[in-house]
Amino acid sequence: MSSNTISNTAHAGLITSLGVGTSLDLSGLLDQLQKAELSPTTVIQNRISSVQTRISAYGTLQSAVQAVLSAAQTLGKAATFSAVKSSVTGGDVTAATSTGAIAGSYKIVVTALAQADQLQSSTAIDSATAKSQSFGSGGSIVITLANGDTQTIDLGKAKDTSLQGVINAINGNSRAGVNATAVNDGNGGSYLMLTGAQTGADHAISRIAVSGNSTLAGALDYTAGGAGSGLTLTQPAGNAALTVNGIAITSASNTVQDAVNGVTFTLNSVTGSGGSNTLNIVADPGVAQGAVSSFVGAYNALQSAIASLTKFDTAAGTRSALTGDNVTHRVQASLAQALRVFVGSGSLHSLADMGLTTNPLNGKLSMDGTKLSEAIAKHPVDLASLFTGSNGLAAQIQGAADTILGKAGVTGLLANATSGLQQTITALQDQQASLISRVTGDMNRYRSQFSHLSTLLSTMNATSTYLTQQFNAMNKSS
Repeated sequence: MSSNTISNTAHAGLITSLGVGTSLDLSGLLDQLQKAELSPTTVIQNRISSVQTRISAYGTLQSAVQAVLSAAQTLGKAATFSAVKSSVTGGDVTAATSTGAIAGSYKIVVTALAQADQLQSSTAIDSATAKSQSFGSGGSIVITLANGDTQTIDLGKAKDTSLQGVINAINGNSRAGVNATAVNDGNGGSYLMLTGAQTGADHAISRIAVSGNSTLAGALDYTAGGAGSGLTLTQPAGNAALTVNGIAITSASNTVQDAVNGVTFTLNSVTGSGGSNTLNIVADPGVAQGAVSSFVGAYNALQSAIASLTKFDTAAGTRSALTGDNVTHRVQASLAQALRVFVGSGSLHSLADMGLTTNPLNGKLSMDGTKLSEAIAKHPVDLASLFTGSNGLAAQIQGAADTILGKAGVTGLLANATSGLQQTITALQDQQASLISRVTGDMNRYRSQFSHLSTLLSTMNATSTYLTQQFNAMNKSS
């Protein structure tokens, strides 16, 4: 049943029979009575729709305010105004900068790349998977690295001890520090190859010891620098080595972090004799300029949203969802107030000094790109203080947003307004339900009364017809 109609299904036969045998349209009269009594529900439903439209408008406003806050928070980060960009000449190294990187020039020479241990079986094994070539049964493998890390790999009696089975057991222990594989020589033989999971001397394989399986021990027992092992060292583990402006640096990995503050080097190759690589780090004004531009865009989008939600069409005489809304006015006013940043020291005291001005007609911001670029180039510290200081723009916007959007333990303006509107909708829905319930009772009573009236009129019409027939018969006989 819809919110403003009453089901007549239970009374369908009664309604269609009302007035039968009479000249009265009792069924039509009942329909008209129902429409008349339900007419207030249309007004209620229109009010509900209007309130729902306002709630949706507040949601649009909230999203726009959050966008302004997000843009302001980016401006509030010191890294936005100390951003740098880098370039490297030479292909032996690449570099990435992060927070803390300082402008400068650095000469890098790579003298060694980090590498991992590699061991391989001294002789070929006829088949990697054939059970006939299995290494006995059972036992355990203990792998020890140069840094002292030790892992035991159990090869219980029920486990596969073919070459592939041993490989699977080693790779199944992620903490062993070793990766295993088989290399096929193309002649039906396979070689076991073990590679350290990490580069660097600390991760070298210092010892492999097998217990409980003499066959497997003959193939795998290994001691670094020892002789007579079934495994041969084909590549020793080693650290990366490089110099930065002549200062020697070593690293267990080819990714070298913070050798220079805020810079991560990736070593690609050893520098040839007489060669070099140069890292140049320079300030990147585009980050600050882009952040300011994003804030201006977000703020102006908020002003456009407010203008659309509050406009009044004088020609048509129609209002928008938030025309004349006090909450919206408070949101707009508090954010406009937040733009009135003033810093007492330095060369830049206000947003206008670095190129941001407010249009008094529509409240939108205008950005003078030339003036902003000059402020970034000549007064970077003063510029940053306009945005990042305790009284800077980011802090001012955050304070306004806390009032509008709320914060821990405090409900914001928009949430309060939305909650009140939700309560209004609930009250209107209750009012509508009460009206429909009352009209339903009235209709049931009318149906009963009309039914009695219909029966009475039908009986009277039948009596009238009978008497008329009798009188006519008497007149003929006389």
